[in-house]
Amino acid sequence: MILNIKRSAIALSLLGAFGIAQATALVANSPTANVDYSATFFGGTLVASAVTAVSNAAYNGFARTAVYDTGTGLDFYYQFSNSITSKNGIERFTGYDFSSLGTAAVNVYQTDATFGIFTSGTERSDYADRTNLGVMAFSFVPNGNSKINPGTTSLTQIIRTYARSFKAGNFGLLDGIGDNAQGYAPAAAVPEPETYAMLLAGLGLMGAIARRRNKGQKGSETATS
Repeated sequence: MILNIKRSAIALSLLGAFGIAQATALVANSPTANVDYSATFFGGTLVASAVTAVSNAAYNGFARTAVYDTGTGLDFYYQFSNSITSKNGIERFTGYDFSSLGTAAVNVYQTDATFGIFTSGTERSDYADRTNLGVMAFSFVPNGNSKINPGTTSLTQIIRTYARSFKAGNFGLLDGIGDNAQGYAPAAAVPEPETYAMLLAGLGLMGAIARRRNKGQKGSETATS
């Protein structure tokens, strides 16, 4: 009974820690009401970045993307600066392919902080959505003023994950004409936070059983001698 209580306490404390970080998870086929704002980026070690020049008949500018390792997972960053010479504004970002995450919890944020290759933007996304096919998206479409209009830059959009490795991906842009830039994506399936908690609790149980067996063996040896 005592062991079960301890196991439950450990699992709940771990889930509590994960839960705080995953309080606004983005789930498949359920758009968020908004995209949370952060005054700063979340830090970590930069592991990859790219700046792609995008040019077509509707818009041109620079797409920036990066991956940061926070120690507990990988954060994926996206930003677009729309040239003053563009004809149209950008309505939507997409990141692909995040299907390896399965149903693992994902948080989305945006920031106007300046760091690394990212500049201080002015255009906020209005909501984010996620599909079962591995597309993560940020939309700027509820009204014309929320687009990334010519001469403006988006806030940096952030996808927080528990992924531990990444691969080449795609950063998609859309406004009438779709275009693509270099991107990154998680490379392997990620266990749910609950799985980590259960794994640690299971390891604790195995250790307790081993200790009990050792005590039993020592007791038998003492009685025999």
